[in-house]
Amino acid sequence: MSTLFRRLTSMLNSQHLDSSASTSLVLERLYYADGRHNPSHPQHGSFHGLSFLG
Repeated sequence: MSTLFRRLTSMLNSQHLDSSASTSLVLERLYYADGRHNPSHPQHGSFHGLSFLG
């Protein structure tokens, strides 16, 4: 799964977006990729622990 996150981050960061908008988009994508949009996920509604740095 971390490979998916790294590829997603690289793709989004290569689009020359405003850095704050880019960060927000990456975190939103990671949130959905991790399944946190699902109410049964233990960390539903939380962005804590999501990071595209690594």
